[in-house]
Amino acid sequence: MLVGLVANPTSSKDIRRLTMLARVIDVEEKANLVARLLVGLGSEPGVEVLAIDDQAGLMRRAVRLAGPGAPPFDFVPIEIEGSEADTRRAAAYLAEQDAAALITVGGDGTVRAAAEGWPRAPLVPVAAGTNNAFALTDEPSVVGLATAFAVSSSSDCFLPTTAIEVETTEGRALAVIDAVVVRSHWVGAGAIWEPAELVEGLVTTSRRTAVGIASVSAAFGPLQPTSVRHLHFGGNNTVRAVFGPGLVIDVPVTGHIDLPVGAEVALAGEAGMVALDGERRLPAKSALVRVVDGPRVLDLEKALRVF
Repeated sequence: MLVGLVANPTSSKDIRRLTMLARVIDVEEKANLVARLLVGLGSEPGVEVLAIDDQAGLMRRAVRLAGPGAPPFDFVPIEIEGSEADTRRAAAYLAEQDAAALITVGGDGTVRAAAEGWPRAPLVPVAAGTNNAFALTDEPSVVGLATAFAVSSSSDCFLPTTAIEVETTEGRALAVIDAVVVRSHWVGAGAIWEPAELVEGLVTTSRRTAVGIASVSAAFGPLQPTSVRHLHFGGNNTVRAVFGPGLVIDVPVTGHIDLPVGAEVALAGEAGMVALDGERRLPAKSALVRVVDGPRVLDLEKALRVF
């Protein structure tokens, strides 16, 4: 069974290391993480891995660390640019190869890029970024073993998710956690961390244990798996949320409504930028968002029960 693997050597290194207490995961630590993941995958016969050969040499180090415990391994035949476009192209290629699963090692932005390349991917998102609102935070050896079980089983061990498609005058993009409109008209450092900047946002999850806009959403109760929550910011009522690592703030919220898959929303015209999964990306002018089906994500517990 073919498993794709995209490990982002640049995740967990944005400006939130300065504006918050976010951790830095260096290449050596990521190589160790990926090596443990490979050992888990290699424990089940018949699993083969196809990965990006990143410019930092992360995957090559991980294979050496895993040693004989690694499964049969090769690299995706694409030209590497050192940008998130590599992830999109690799994901699209793996979809063409009918891979049984796509593992990402990075943050929410890495997951988003992979989903843009393969929107309905059977996804295994391993946390190695900043907020990690989407990713699995379990021990990588366990995740690798569960993935090997899942792709070798006749049972479907992947759960559906929703995503948010954003269309503006600059084109289309996808968010797997949230699409948030901010007042500023420039990208700047990309990340958002100031509540006064927020205008409105759509978020796909609502968990007390999440970080970012998902933490704000949790104040309004659970969210159905086939819905997203549309939040309007401002006013006098606030929600205390973990907006980032080491950043607990009161976020003003005027109201919310839950929207099903298929719903469309025109975003506020006076706003400046749309941030996708925590990073400003697109101008908000004439922006339209749609609630769409997202990638299917590994159900770790179910996968571990099938064998």
